[in-house]
Amino acid sequence: MSKGLVLVIDDEPQIQKLLGVILRHGGYEVALASTGQQGLSELVYKKPQAVLLDMGLPDMEGFDVLLRIREFSDVAVIMVSVRGQEEVKVKCLESGADDYVTKPFSAVELTARLAAVLRRKTTPGIVDEVFDNAGLRLEFNTRLVTLQGQAIKLTAIEYGLLIALIKSAGRVLTVRQILRDVWGTDNEEKSNSVRVYMNHLRQKIEEDPTHPKRITNEPGIGYRFNLIS
Repeated sequence: MSKGLVLVIDDEPQIQKLLGVILRHGGYEVALASTGQQGLSELVYKKPQAVLLDMGLPDMEGFDVLLRIREFSDVAVIMVSVRGQEEVKVKCLESGADDYVTKPFSAVELTARLAAVLRRKTTPGIVDEVFDNAGLRLEFNTRLVTLQGQAIKLTAIEYGLLIALIKSAGRVLTVRQILRDVWGTDNEEKSNSVRVYMNHLRQKIEEDPTHPKRITNEPGIGYRFNLIS
């Protein structure tokens, strides 16, 4: 049974072919577009569950296609980028992209990112009073946080970070987004505070803070909270 339709917007035939093979092998149907305008038309008429959008297209920038998409659709969008485009990735994430993959990418990474994004899109936001994953438990009403049954004392900033991360579990949060959510400012002069407090939080919730599994860093971008199975 098909897992849904994925629209690939990329002008490189080799990438289109590669993505088509990976996606079909993963159980998805595939639609292809070589330009931004064609991609927007395909999105309207075929209504895919997700879009893989290349940063550079012959008629318009991938970022501009993303902005057009977000004017009328909340479809899952994963940006496809090349290395060294951190500023562009940040810009896209803050403008509504759900995630990104970097060329060259592996089939395992792509399908994992896609599955995670689609899972978030089909799962309502945090409505339960309790978050519980792999021994980490947070009771929202009482603000009680426990790890393997043992209570953890968090500062107000650490608790705010944890809430922000959990609400976007699986998704990259940029430093600027974290500053706005937790500190109420987008002043990048405070970006070092994010790193310091994130390290403090890791010390309290990670089994091995030197090799974190729950909170991982996306170099030059931000942080991702991973659900552990």
